[in-house]
Amino acid sequence: MSSNLHVSLASDLTPPTPAHNLLLAFHFGATPAPDEHPAIVSPQLQPIDRDQIYETWWVDDEVNYYTKGSMRIAECADYAFIVYENDESAHDNHEQLTYEAYRELLDVVQSTQHPRLVKIWNYLGGINEGEGDLERYRQFSVGRALAFRESGVSDEHAPTGTGVGTILDRGLSIIALCSTRDFSLAENPRQVSAFQYPRQYGPQSPKFGRGGSVATANHRLHLLSGTAAIVGHESMHPNDTEAQLDETLRNLDSLCDAVSEVNNGNPRLVLDEQSVLRVYLRNPDDYPAIADKMKSRLGPGADQIAYLQGNICRRELTVEIDGVRVD
Repeated sequence: MSSNLHVSLASDLTPPTPAHNLLLAFHFGATPAPDEHPAIVSPQLQPIDRDQIYETWWVDDEVNYYTKGSMRIAECADYAFIVYENDESAHDNHEQLTYEAYRELLDVVQSTQHPRLVKIWNYLGGINEGEGDLERYRQFSVGRALAFRESGVSDEHAPTGTGVGTILDRGLSIIALCSTRDFSLAENPRQVSAFQYPRQYGPQSPKFGRGGSVATANHRLHLLSGTAAIVGHESMHPNDTEAQLDETLRNLDSLCDAVSEVNNGNPRLVLDEQSVLRVYLRNPDDYPAIADKMKSRLGPGADQIAYLQGNICRRELTVEIDGVRVD
């Protein structure tokens, strides 16, 4: 039996119907989540326009919660979430920490009934700290790539992904979504595939796809990676947030077209009131202008945007957007 999936932003954990159970809740806020639930993850990102907010994922069937090693798992018929959180207090090698975390995570994925990775959110403290290849994001990319290679995860089967810096100086949170269902991966034709980035961006290219879809008997889940103002492989409009937002939205339009092409004749993917987006801003002072532009673009759908203070993986980039849509 396939489950119906409901994803939305919310101020609390009230289910959409009494039949829904919580698969995962991302809690965004500087203070601990006021609710206690095994499906809550707090990736240390601060909302800009409010004290706290949840992004909630509900399903209308049974959810099993358990732990395996360092991982927390929430599993239902169609999906499993796997959560890893580490404050790095016992580590001084971010590359090694990332490698160990990903090796364990990939082993856990294979132990569930949901072997197909479809999305991974990565939240790193101090993401831009360090120079050249010693930058923490580059070290993270090396550790992740090695774990993928040793676990047999090819680029063709890599999931969509997001990598954003948190409000902390240290710490690593990895939240992986996997499924029993096939995943249709799509790339943005305006951008070089992340798998093919040239050496100037680090010793190992980032291992993530740009977007894609999972289809079940009851719904279709569309996943968009963290998208910024990159054309080809180059950053556009350095440190100009409004211009970067315009470029990012062009990239999202192009990516929606690409996802639609792999969806076998289903209606074109659009960002609207059924979408749930995260807008990451390096500088909170950019929020008013960016929120106005997003409201003009999405209309009623702007109510389903979480504006979060977060550092982007490239230092010259100041805004990034990722999101999901269920139809």
